[in-house]
Amino acid sequence: MIKRFFALLLAIVVFGAFPVFAFGHEVPDPERKGSVTVTVTYKGEPVPGGTLTIYKVGNVVSDDGNYGFAFTGDFAECPVSIDEIGSSELPAALAKIAAEKNIDGITGWIDHRGKVSFTDLEIGLYLAVQGRAAAGFGKINPFLISVPYYNGESYIYDVDASPKIDLKPKPEEPDDPEDPPDKPDDELPDTGLMNWPVPVMAVSGAVLIGVGIILRRVERKMK
Repeated sequence: MIKRFFALLLAIVVFGAFPVFAFGHEVPDPERKGSVTVTVTYKGEPVPGGTLTIYKVGNVVSDDGNYGFAFTGDFAECPVSIDEIGSSELPAALAKIAAEKNIDGITGWIDHRGKVSFTDLEIGLYLAVQGRAAAGFGKINPFLISVPYYNGESYIYDVDASPKIDLKPKPEEPDDPEDPPDKPDDELPDTGLMNWPVPVMAVSGAVLIGVGIILRRVERKMK
């Protein structure tokens, strides 16, 4: 059990996951409620808009004073072990289950400060999934949050869960080849001719008309 715990701690350090309940420290209060606040930014600036939904995916369990998580009933069939909390595969697998089973979560709107908060939460492991992205951006990858988490000295129940979110601008969609852009107003219908012969032909026509008028006058004088 001790080896498994330290292996889990190593995974957390390497992959940057949120801390889970630590070994050999104070006991988390199962009756106490917590909260989660997420701040979405891009290049240091808040990104408002969109929604974030959280799901409780793990309950706190104890084994001789060692605290960890066990999947809740809705997520018990997850193919990835809950011990893989530092892996990106676990939140992705849990998000897939939530979507396929249409599991109810708690949804909040991201406000003008780029923040969304969830309060009155039971202790446990939570999955955060973005349902609707902010305008002009792609969706945030699913991630995990523990309530509370241990900061090295004590348990924190009001969690500031603002990880290094890989927020990317949404790429521009290419033009639909079946819907070509409108032609400019001064473009001729597609008859195989270019614009440049038009003025040449107009001038030539005017010259021919003028020559015809002169010839007719000469012909009258000769009569």
